[in-house]
Amino acid sequence: MLGDLFNKYGSDKDRNGYSPYYDAIFKNIRQNPIDMLEIGIGTMIPGASSSMVGYALPGYAPGGSLRAWRDYFPNGKIMGCDVQQDTQFTEDRITTAIADSSSREQLDAVLGENQFDIILDDGCHYDEIQVATLKNLFHRVKPGGFYIIEDIQPWSRIGTEFRAQIQAVAGPTTYIYMLEKKNVMILSK
Repeated sequence: MLGDLFNKYGSDKDRNGYSPYYDAIFKNIRQNPIDMLEIGIGTMIPGASSSMVGYALPGYAPGGSLRAWRDYFPNGKIMGCDVQQDTQFTEDRITTAIADSSSREQLDAVLGENQFDIILDDGCHYDEIQVATLKNLFHRVKPGGFYIIEDIQPWSRIGTEFRAQIQAVAGPTTYIYMLEKKNVMILSK
């Protein structure tokens, strides 16, 4: 189901193998009125950081995964943030904003007081930016919610400093799941 939606909108999430895991985690809350934030909407600007040019499936337009999440969570509100102007649009239950996830000030300006059931970081895939994004957003995860970091280095290959930074931000009561073969980290409050 979720994989079909990602493929319908040209997202790479099913091709990357994330769909079965996300479906297993979220299937029991699909009908809930969730609030979701995805960092990284997927620019089509050639040469831009994290550009989907040459990587997206046919039919892709910026925000493919946002549209898939909207359809998967029929009662949810989906928000996306990115630094590229071509990623901005508004559709039914989807809003987008320009913000650099490594800047707390920019995020606070566009997110206001919003809290989220799910925050998914699929933005800049560098360790230091992923840690900065986590520091800037983890406090916005509602109790019982999820914070997901895609496209990280395998836990066994990343440095102890990165691990310590993640654990320091997440705190001792957070569950951390690392899907080594898929390079995804899932934190649950």
